[in-house]
Amino acid sequence: MIEDNHTTKNEALISRQLKEAEQKITILYEITKFVSSFLQLQHVLDAIVDLLIREFSLDVCSIRLLDSNGNLRIKSHKGLSETFIEQSIRKPTIDSYSGDCFLTGRIAIVNDADQIDKPISTNLMVSENIKSFALCPIKVEGEIIGVLGTASKKKNYFHERFNDMIYVVASQIGMAIRISQLYEEIYSMSQDLEIKVKERTAELEKRTQQLIVAEKRAALGEMSSLVAHEFRNSLMIVGGFTRRLYEKTIDDDPNKKSIKIIIDEVRVLEEKVSKIIKLAKSGNA
Repeated sequence: MIEDNHTTKNEALISRQLKEAEQKITILYEITKFVSSFLQLQHVLDAIVDLLIREFSLDVCSIRLLDSNGNLRIKSHKGLSETFIEQSIRKPTIDSYSGDCFLTGRIAIVNDADQIDKPISTNLMVSENIKSFALCPIKVEGEIIGVLGTASKKKNYFHERFNDMIYVVASQIGMAIRISQLYEEIYSMSQDLEIKVKERTAELEKRTQQLIVAEKRAALGEMSSLVAHEFRNSLMIVGGFTRRLYEKTIDDDPNKKSIKIIIDEVRVLEEKVSKIIKLAKSGNA
């Protein structure tokens, strides 16, 4: 009878261990899937919190990360009030469980919150009716960057085996955060590169248009110079013959006045053509 009871206990233990191992694998797989499915870190963190709440039937779950000011700040959560979130922002110190967890790298499991000798995060009054909680450091490449918090409104909720489970999950969260950060860095770099390409393309288009205009002006100047030269040659011939005709015409001839007008107008035209030629040369230069 004793042997049967011992066998039954072993079978129950093995069954529980298999179930926990299966749950652990499921959680790790889901977290990995979140990283590949979501581009933004916040979406990954929110999905992880939802997963842990569901898998462990938690009342509260939160992910605290160290911000640029050195404060532990709740980045994603379920089950916490806005008051708690606002009051929980602080630099990590040993005088709180979350700060102690962050600074020492030790997992903290408390199954009776009525017996604690220091606050979870800020003060004993902001407790969210939590009766038991477990805190685990989140690491990235050996560096602690935050704290994973899980809690229940029931006492004695977290068994000793939960240590291993929460440690593995927190490690996976750290990897997920790092991968998401790399995604965001790559995305940011690609956006910057795209902006630079657009700016460079716009600059090239502008310069191309300027070159086209310059080429058109050069072609127009060359054509204008060629036409002006032809006009000047003709005007010189007309002017030369007209001046000769003027010199041979007697003063009493009524046409001499008209010839003089032709000579003056030819001179005006010659001056204009010379200006055109000069402008064409300066434009080509």
